Amino acid sequence: MKILNAATVFIIVLFASCNGTKENDLEAREQKLILLEKEFSAKEEDYKNLLRLRDSLELALLTKKESTDSIKRFWPDSLTGSWNSKLICRESACGTYVIGDQRTEKWIFSNDSIGPIVNVMDNNKLKRTFRAEYKDGKARLYIYLADSTAARNNKTTALLDNFSKKVIKGTQSLSGQDDCLVKFSVELSPSPKK
Repeated sequence: MKILNAATVFIIVLFASCNGTKENDLEAREQKLILLEKEFSAKEEDYKNLLRLRDSLELALLTKKESTDSIKRFWPDSLTGSWNSKLICRESACGTYVIGDQRTEKWIFSNDSIGPIVNVMDNNKLKRTFRAEYKDGKARLYIYLADSTAARNNKTTALLDNFSKKVIKGTQSLSGQDDCLVKFSVELSPSPKK
């Protein structure tokens, strides 16, 4: 009987220890599953963020393409060539210019590999080169290359906003030293063909 009781106790202990091992295995698997679920959730969130980023980049590229499509890459044939300019000072906060001052220059509209440009000539010498954005019948010109021998370091921009076959009109702004500002009215007429 004692042998039977000892055998019974041994079987019960063995059975209990097996159940404990199974419970431990089951708990370890459950912990592993929880960890895998967290990793999957983090990867899913990363994936959603990448999709949002992709969508925003596609939208930005589409918007940029639409806005740059309306900017003309070249001057139309009707504008290319030489134009005589008449500039009259309309506003001056600089001592070097007085309202009513007049200047005449030759403006040459052309295209290069980057886009439209305007070379400004004075007495057959290149005075400055404007880079241009031509959009919706208006041209915004900004300095690309200025005469390196110029005594003053001026920032010059122009807006040409009135185009016809015989005349182009607009304004030119010049900001000089001490942040003074001068504005000229611009009137361009085609140079006679030689």
